[in-house]
Amino acid sequence: MRCWHAAVARWFGQLKLAFEPALEAEFERATVRARRYRYRRIGYLQLAMTHVGALGLYALLDNATIVVLATLVVDLFSLGCTLVLRRKPGVFVRESVMMAGVLCWVLMAETLSLYAHARYLWIIQTAIALQPFLMAAAIQLRFPYCVAGCVATVATVAVGNALFSAAAPAEQFWMALVQAVAAMYALFGCWRLEQRERVNYLAMRASEHNARELDRLTHHDDLTGVLNRRGLRRALAGLSGPCVVVLADVDYFKRYNDHYGHLAGDRCLCRVARCLSDTLAGDGEVLARWGGEEFLVIIDTDRPEVGAERAERMRSAVRRLGIAHDASPVGAMVSISVGYALGALDSADNLDDLVHRADLALYAAKQAGRNCVRDRPASAVGVEGRYGAGISRA
Repeated sequence: MRCWHAAVARWFGQLKLAFEPALEAEFERATVRARRYRYRRIGYLQLAMTHVGALGLYALLDNATIVVLATLVVDLFSLGCTLVLRRKPGVFVRESVMMAGVLCWVLMAETLSLYAHARYLWIIQTAIALQPFLMAAAIQLRFPYCVAGCVATVATVAVGNALFSAAAPAEQFWMALVQAVAAMYALFGCWRLEQRERVNYLAMRASEHNARELDRLTHHDDLTGVLNRRGLRRALAGLSGPCVVVLADVDYFKRYNDHYGHLAGDRCLCRVARCLSDTLAGDGEVLARWGGEEFLVIIDTDRPEVGAERAERMRSAVRRLGIAHDASPVGAMVSISVGYALGALDSADNLDDLVHRADLALYAAKQAGRNCVRDRPASAVGVEGRYGAGISRA
């Protein structure tokens, strides 16, 4: 018995087409534009079919005045629905208005069937039986509103035929049965369509998340979260003009790793990266991890004093972190040496040249005792040969 109850509960749980509130609101924002467009398109098509059908009703009814009045009522109601939908209402109002528009047509058709000849009654009833499919497949109302619309359609036909129709009771029963079967098929189709729409939305959402994650992994440093070289080149793509290149290097970082361990070194780099990121002024400044313990900042300016000020701010900010570094000869705390250079960025292709000039300034800062800021030296004599001289950059 418990298994049977669990199966029923699970089956009814599958009928519930709703996400968590936050995800449901996101789903609504993602699909509302397409739904509004579909509602307008189907609404205009239904109105055109109503006028075409009115021409055929002249042959089925002897009273043309009833046809004209019914068509006028549908036109006025459709105009009111259009005005409401143009105000971009919420889900409840939007779905209710579309459902009411279909029910207005059903009520009009059911009223006209009372004046139709008996042999034409099934033609009108067949047109009414198509309305649940219109709500489910063409308009694609949300499932709860489609349920309400289908129930109202079947009730309108059953009650209208029972109270006002001159058809035999057996014929009334078959008409109501046809409407009920059509409504059940329409509801199943509506449920499947909305379920598929929601599943596709989740798949699209997951795909977009994976794409963003892939983009992050491709263009950001996995350890510190700042841009890597590939991401920096993409950020600078299409940019040109004067800029200041600032290159910072953590002093004696190899000794830090040897003394505290590589995990502590990773944590140190993360704190330094966050600190450097906080020193950026915002737009026009880009931070990237250039190498193991080297960080690069591109500043969109033609004033070298801005580069000097930003470099000194970076150096003092890292020093204020107070990260212990007992193996450093320049103090008991982690520090950085900073070099900067003014240049012209023609494209991302000449970035290496600008970085090389900043690297010369960084080397001058290291030669000056580290934990300081230096501009590109006026003369690079003797500097270019540092790689051959075996000078360590630890």
